Amino acid sequence: MRLARVAGTLALAVVAWARDTPIVHHTYFESSLNKLLYFKNPATLLGLDRTSGTVHRSSDYGAKWTAISDIPSGKASRLYAHPFEPKMAFVLTEDTEHWVTRNEGATWEQFSTPLAPTTSGERAISFHAHRTRWMLFTGERCTEETAGWWPFPRLVCHDEAFYTKDGFEQAVRDHKAGDRTGTAITALMDKSRAVAKCIWARHTLEFQEMAEEAIFCLEIVPLDNDKRTLSEPVKQSATNATKVHYAHRRSLSDDLAGMLDGLAKPKTERLIVSEDFFATHRVVSFGSGNDGRGGDRAGGGVVAISVVKNFLLAAIGHAHSDEMDLFVSQDGHEWAESHVPLPPGARENAYTVLESTKYAVFIDVESSASNVAGSLYRSNSNGTYYTMSLEHTHRARDGAVDVERVHGVTGVVIANQVSNWDNAQKGDIIGRHDIKLRSRISFDDGATWRYLRAPAKDADGQKYACSDSQWESGECALHVHSVTSTRTPGRVFGARAAPGIVLAVGSVGAQLLEWRDCDTFLSRDGGLTWTFVLKGAHHVQMADSGTALVAVSDLDAVSEMQYSVDGGLKWKTVALETTIRVTSLVVDDDGLSPVVLAAGSVRSGTHAHAQAVISLDFDAVYKQCVVDANDPKPNSEMEKFVLDAHDTGCVMGHRAEYLRRKPDAKCVLRLNRVLEPQLTDCACTDHDFECDYNYDRDSSGKCQLEGSMVVPKGQCRNKGDRFMASSGYRRIPGNTCTPTSRDPDAPIERPCPQAQPDTPSSPKLGPVTHHTLRVKGEPRLMVFPNSTDYLLMTSEQQLFRTDSEGTKWIEIDLATVDSKIGRPVYLAEHKYDTHRAFVYTDRDVLLFTKDRGATWTRINVPAKANALHIRPLLDFSAEDPDWLLFVGGTECPNCHTEIYASRDNGSHWNRVTTRATKCLFARTLEFHTLPPASVVCTGYDGKSEQDQPHDSPIEVRVFTEPFGKSTHHTIKAPDGCEVGEFHVYGQFMVFAAVCKDELRMCVSDDGRTMYEARFPPGVHVRADAFTLLPAHAGTVLLDVESVRSSEQWGSGYGELFSSNSNGTHFHRVLQHTNRAPSGSVDVERVAGLRGMLLANRVSNADALGPGVHKRLHTVASWDDGLSWHALPPPSDAKCDDCSLHLFGPAMLGNAHFGAPLAPGTMIGVGSVGTHLGRYMQSRTYMSRDGGVTWTDIGDEAQHVLVDHGALIVLVADAKPTDTLRYSADGGVSWTNYRFSDTQVLVDSIEAGDGGGQRVLLSTRPFVESGGISLDESLLVTVDFSQLHAQKCVLDERDHTRSDFELWTPRWGSSRRDASICILGASTSYWRRSPLAPCFVGDSFAPPSTRTHLCECSISDYECDEGFWRNDYGECVLDGADPEQPHGCRDGTEYEGRSGYRRMAQTQCTNGLDLMRPVQRLCGRAGGVHANAYVLDAPIADIQYFANSPHMVVRTDTGKVHVSLDEGSKWTVLPAPDYAEHTPTEFLSIIRHPYFEDYAYFVPRDGKTALYTDDEARTTRVLHLPSVPALHPPLRFHPEYPDWLLFMGKCTDPQCSAQGFVSRDHGLHWDTIHGALGPAGCAFLRTDRAHKPHRQSIACARHIDTGGDVV
Repeated sequence: MRLARVAGTLALAVVAWARDTPIVHHTYFESSLNKLLYFKNPATLLGLDRTSGTVHRSSDYGAKWTAISDIPSGKASRLYAHPFEPKMAFVLTEDTEHWVTRNEGATWEQFSTPLAPTTSGERAISFHAHRTRWMLFTGERCTEETAGWWPFPRLVCHDEAFYTKDGFEQAVRDHKAGDRTGTAITALMDKSRAVAKCIWARHTLEFQEMAEEAIFCLEIVPLDNDKRTLSEPVKQSATNATKVHYAHRRSLSDDLAGMLDGLAKPKTERLIVSEDFFATHRVVSFGSGNDGRGGDRAGGGVVAISVVKNFLLAAIGHAHSDEMDLFVSQDGHEWAESHVPLPPGARENAYTVLESTKYAVFIDVESSASNVAGSLYRSNSNGTYYTMSLEHTHRARDGAVDVERVHGVTGVVIANQVSNWDNAQKGDIIGRHDIKLRSRISFDDGATWRYLRAPAKDADGQKYACSDSQWESGECALHVHSVTSTRTPGRVFGARAAPGIVLAVGSVGAQLLEWRDCDTFLSRDGGLTWTFVLKGAHHVQMADSGTALVAVSDLDAVSEMQYSVDGGLKWKTVALETTIRVTSLVVDDDGLSPVVLAAGSVRSGTHAHAQAVISLDFDAVYKQCVVDANDPKPNSEMEKFVLDAHDTGCVMGHRAEYLRRKPDAKCVLRLNRVLEPQLTDCACTDHDFECDYNYDRDSSGKCQLEGSMVVPKGQCRNKGDRFMASSGYRRIPGNTCTPTSRDPDAPIERPCPQAQPDTPSSPKLGPVTHHTLRVKGEPRLMVFPNSTDYLLMTSEQQLFRTDSEGTKWIEIDLATVDSKIGRPVYLAEHKYDTHRAFVYTDRDVLLFTKDRGATWTRINVPAKANALHIRPLLDFSAEDPDWLLFVGGTECPNCHTEIYASRDNGSHWNRVTTRATKCLFARTLEFHTLPPASVVCTGYDGKSEQDQPHDSPIEVRVFTEPFGKSTHHTIKAPDGCEVGEFHVYGQFMVFAAVCKDELRMCVSDDGRTMYEARFPPGVHVRADAFTLLPAHAGTVLLDVESVRSSEQWGSGYGELFSSNSNGTHFHRVLQHTNRAPSGSVDVERVAGLRGMLLANRVSNADALGPGVHKRLHTVASWDDGLSWHALPPPSDAKCDDCSLHLFGPAMLGNAHFGAPLAPGTMIGVGSVGTHLGRYMQSRTYMSRDGGVTWTDIGDEAQHVLVDHGALIVLVADAKPTDTLRYSADGGVSWTNYRFSDTQVLVDSIEAGDGGGQRVLLSTRPFVESGGISLDESLLVTVDFSQLHAQKCVLDERDHTRSDFELWTPRWGSSRRDASICILGASTSYWRRSPLAPCFVGDSFAPPSTRTHLCECSISDYECDEGFWRNDYGECVLDGADPEQPHGCRDGTEYEGRSGYRRMAQTQCTNGLDLMRPVQRLCGRAGGVHANAYVLDAPIADIQYFANSPHMVVRTDTGKVHVSLDEGSKWTVLPAPDYAEHTPTEFLSIIRHPYFEDYAYFVPRDGKTALYTDDEARTTRVLHLPSVPALHPPLRFHPEYPDWLLFMGKCTDPQCSAQGFVSRDHGLHWDTIHGALGPAGCAFLRTDRAHKPHRQSIACARHIDTGGDVV
């Protein structure tokens, strides 16, 4: 890039001081300066041109510019100023060569780094606030990998951290000496340790509590997940390496149900800190179990770390939801959870930390489903307790919030509220242009708010006539554009050097108008009052501490600019030498510079299409004012300003006297620093206090308790205690008022809140005891069914056994069997023999026990375990417990598997096959169509090794005689398909097959023939992933991923299908099921109840997209998925139109709602409302009638049913605890029990198979540093066996003498309600009465359930061949009826099939008979149904919306027709309600390639187009800057739907098109200069190319030689 014109043009000569005209300089560039950087001395600036990779410098406030010759053109990519060294700056490249200046850019030194700078979005350099030569550098390391089954390369990248303690001086010397390796920069950690971010603890001047060496890093650590899904293989280019950044990525691996090996292990982030440059370090523990490696091991972790003034903030994510907790520390050692009364549905990416003070932290939290509204909170002085400051704040998609401080005065904040927030709260899809905004201002740092008072007069001198009541209600007030919509870069309101002076663009009325319809206003008293200064919207800036005000129109190209040097009373113009579309006005942050810079594009003249930087220099308009910066005092030129917001002159507890230039003074200030105000503290008044945490103002303005009282730590330990409680008021953080005896924040003594005592009728319970086992590493528990025997293996290869449910543990010494056995690494239970278990050791020895671990015997294996990680290592037969299958293998590399079978428990082995990818015994307890010993394998022939790429086809083979001959038959896959994974599932074998690069599901019911599963006609199944759910009654329950989950907003959901009795036809039973990226699905069978399912639906599936998060709605089915119903809320819930919603396995991997031995008792964690709320604010609910009614039982999330449901135990989740709660009377009363002398983190709670009387808590202790121990675990067994002395008695004949009740599931809570019938029978269950004072005992076996046959209903029938269930649950014919008689005339009838057939498993009698033949009409009624719709002309184009029945058609006449039901009904494209003149004939329909709900309708004539963002339900107007020229005329951005490129008609006959770009969906268009070639322009970033900057655009530009150049 070259400078088009280096010397500035002197527009006006320097004149006498009395002439108040600025000096204007013009400088022209070929491309724009993307970033302007002011040094502390505002006379010196740097400008970065990313297009040409060039840096320019000016030393005279921007009048003249020169390209920096030390930095070659094309290299510069990033420009950083050192925030604590006023003369230091850095220029970074995309490579390892960089430059630093230490003298404001006068000279530059080159240095090298070991890696190129990070591209993750974080800053590559972190600066130390106190040791200014100490810096951290984050670089990106990329390696080419080929892993898993897909052999093509990709770049896998991660970030690494380095540090320098000399400001890169040694690196500069090394570079001069020829060393380009960057070895002078020291690695912070080993290169194998990836980081997401590293910062100094002393990142700000205010934070000084930790050692100077303290560094915090977000370290990326591996995470193991258990995914039960059949997933689509990842497709990659065979020629180009694909770049993958470590993040939470979709994994395709799993032994149970994963089809293929994944690209990478999933990752999570943990926070680590070191005070010796990571010679040593510790993991930061927040006491939540979410430190990235402990507690929440399934994928949560620390998602962000930041230093805000004197606060350290950490954001902690959750593994099974999109939630986040905020933790704060003021010393880096002690962390406290921030108590924020968040609304339900707050998400990880929905927090914005705003500009804060050293007294309080300000955060805004998204509070609407459509991501347009938030809630503003402000903390107390230590950042832990937050109170609501302002509701319904306006938020942008990128998290920016319309809350901005007024600079130059203390405590003044301006915010924009969404006035139609109720539509956003309901989840309505509010377009950005449908939002109604109102502005409010606070003069006490956000404690109270008022509307901005409108000016007295408008542009024509007419009064606005806003009454006080209209102003107070906001109906007639001033509303101004703020952060999300302003055209002013940098600080929006005011400047530090100009106290009280504020310029703003806005409008007067009931709401803020669009920018183009607004005017320009001025306040000189910090926002108290306003005056109208200019008609129309303008870019605005101030120079020379408020001496000069500059404005320029934003709506079109201009040839002059406006300015005022008398405080806005009079405005003059200064001419420019050319016509320019100004894009921004710039000045230094403090507003000290006497020069305002204008940047824009030249529209005409000699420099047409160039980029201009214009300087307006006010330094010489007057003489210098008389002011002593060290002792400023008022005089004839300087005035004293006091912000008088409360009629006392006191704001934030003090009176601040500012000194500033008088508006009519004929002088300029020329200050080199900001004049500090004189502060005098005032006596405290009511204005200095706000409501404390959990308090809110009532209608009279008094603070009343809205939540629970906060009890200080260590108080209220005993009954009857009292404590000093909050009065409900607190002094506003940062307020400096002098206390008085009348202050309302004095604590008040109150009685301690007490728990409810036990009910008088509760029987006296016996003692509870506990026993603790300390083990190394993480434990894995194996429970032998129907016994008190457990085995325990740890990650440190210890093996333990208990025969008393954990009250006593014995470590098993395998050396007693053989001294060379080694240590256990693999533990497996026999699936069909409840006494047997197997252990494999690190010395390739296999042992087994047949007495639940009491004794062990060695088995000689024929080979070592395979090193290809193919699992399960052992498989077992349902026919004979001695039949074993072992998956061995040869030595790697160049290795393969070898499969062996034994019929005598390993005494003799026979090799079955080699090169198998999976092998299982085919027969199970349900699938038994093959010979008894049959083994089914997937594998291939040939000599290619399995750890090497090969193209041998995978086959499914069945070996019917695995102990002798290795003969087999093949289950042939459908043509063009290759099986990758299989399961023996219920009565079927289920296969995942790759068919022409698509994943298909196939089924076999005989082990010989494979059928492709069929889905309903018209239902397009996107087979990205299948998830098999627990089978019932001989059917397959399957969830199909229909929309893949995005890592950005977690939008995945699926469809639930249920098969017919032979597993080949699937009918849809539920849409929009919630899915996690891992493949787990929020559909769960309720244990202990036949036919009951719980599921979470995504209720706003059609609205999901960037910034719109899932709303989950829990539904239940009591008839195996035929019908679904909402869960009723608890009877004491205070809400209308609400229901109960529970977290499922997609969000909580261990979510189980019932127990097999406790029928009807269900426990779940969730919330009451219109949708599922945040996990950390959830409650625990219980039902004893199968989900018909529910009660709230507490906030402890982990729960277990003990002793066949006779005992309920609850314990806290994700936070330190030493106590659990239990109930022995069905939840009527609860008792606390302390199970640990110190606080621990409980990972899990188990109770064997539910028949014992003890629970096992897997916990981890805290270490001295406060973190969670990663080296050891504590297994705590809590023994409830002494609670009751009497054993329960069952008397089936005389219920009055029985401790048990006979319970029947019903459709309601009354005995009069009908019983629930499943497969033609109603089932009644025996269970312990909740108030019976007895224990059931582990030897109790439930008697046979009582069944009552039901009358047949539609649920007892399935669809016959050729029929499918419609949305009403009816079986309807698809296609022609093959049984329609030949020659049947239209309109006549014939007898045909009903479409139904009775399910083979049903027991129903009488009732509905749906199998009787029915009369059908010949012709259409008996065959294909068609709907005719006559278009006005032949079809020219037809477009379908993805995953939707919506479609649009354009005819030859240009008319567009819309169908929302796959073509059954059609309408003309709807016009927007608010538009009077819209096009009716269209040139083309353009579908958005990245946002599936968007489509654009380009008109044949004119510049008014239409577009839809809701699949053509409605349309909106898109104003084009020109008529279209190229096809397609619109180009799109992959991340921002509002960013558009348009190729319009060019006035020059030599060019093909003129380019335009908009970042607000066509409200404003900027011209892309230069004649374009026929290829036009495109955004460089795509959904696959992530490295280009998101604002980068590539254009094919026409040149004079007749060709095009990019």
